[in-house]
Amino acid sequence: METKVEETLNLSYDDFEPFCKWTREEGHDKLEVHVQDFKMEHMSIQIQEPGVVTITGERPLDDTHWSRFRKQIRIPKDSKTNEIQANLYGDILHVVVPRKTPALPAKKSSTKTSTITASMASNYLFGLIKSAISRLEMNTMLALPVAGVLAVVVAFVGYAYKDCHCGDAES
Repeated sequence: METKVEETLNLSYDDFEPFCKWTREEGHDKLEVHVQDFKMEHMSIQIQEPGVVTITGERPLDDTHWSRFRKQIRIPKDSKTNEIQANLYGDILHVVVPRKTPALPAKKSSTKTSTITASMASNYLFGLIKSAISRLEMNTMLALPVAGVLAVVVAFVGYAYKDCHCGDAES
């Protein structure tokens, strides 16, 4: 029978690159790492250098065969690295990276002011333009049938006028 040291020397590893998905949400960023059949005790999350999170995992497949990965992710500078949290749900490791919130400006004195941000103003103008285009399209769609009916009426009136006056001229 082999000793522990001999078993360790005979280990083989299957290295793989886990699928990762990075999303920005309100107040934090979230990294989803797909790690099939791994448990939390098989993984480690560390910040080894500023701005880089390293996620490693290693799990046994059998006595001498292991599966492992190492993923380094650069995180934004405004991240709160001391508040990073990780949870494993099924086969997906969720790493939540909170962002520092910018300092709020000091409130002004008791004068009430109504402000519209640039985003709100542009959204309002966009809505007005969209509404005007919509009305123009509707008017164009309506104008074609009205023009057709008007052409028929003018042709009928012209025919009727010609018919009525032609009879007067001959008598």
